[in-house]
Amino acid sequence: MENRRLLVPSALLVLALAQTSSAQTMISLTNGDIENNTTGQFGSIAGWGPNGGWAAHSGFARPGNETLGANFGFYSAGLTETVSQLSTHTMLPNTTYRFWSFAQGGGDDTGTIPYVIGYATWAGDISTFVPLATQTAVVGNAWVEQAGVTYTTGDSGAEIGNQIIFRLGSGADGGASDVWFDNLQASYDPVPEPATMVTLGLGALALLRKRRMV
Repeated sequence: MENRRLLVPSALLVLALAQTSSAQTMISLTNGDIENNTTGQFGSIAGWGPNGGWAAHSGFARPGNETLGANFGFYSAGLTETVSQLSTHTMLPNTTYRFWSFAQGGGDDTGTIPYVIGYATWAGDISTFVPLATQTAVVGNAWVEQAGVTYTTGDSGAEIGNQIIFRLGSGADGGASDVWFDNLQASYDPVPEPATMVTLGLGALALLRKRRMV
């Protein structure tokens, strides 16, 4: 009976901590699903650049594309090409940002794709990009949702208040082959303040003590 009583406040603490750390909010990306383009097939991707193009899944079917809509994006993840978007969202302090997508290995069904989060030092100027975090994913024959990249800001920093840039990067770790991508997504999640965590912990301890006295 005593063990059951101890489990109650512990469960409450776990639930409170989970609720505190699950305030993820999606960031709206222009044409993140690659469905709205003004060019013909293989032309540029609306809202993304400077490189990359789009094509129809129907002509290049691969396992796992059934729920991804009609179109997908592609680019050469080599030494020079990038596919980026300058978001209207400005970076907040003490916040975790994430950028991810579905991806596939392209024409040869294999490749690597670097996901990058950064910011613009000048408002509205994507060419002033400063990278903050990069994570490279290895992709193969099937379409798979990737973990992408995350970056957590601190109390202060050069990036705070500046526009965030989401990028499929280039570089030596990008590989030399083309990669395909779809359903690009981004989110942010405030980091719980230490004071909040302490309050939750004290509350749980108080419940535990009260239960023991009963």
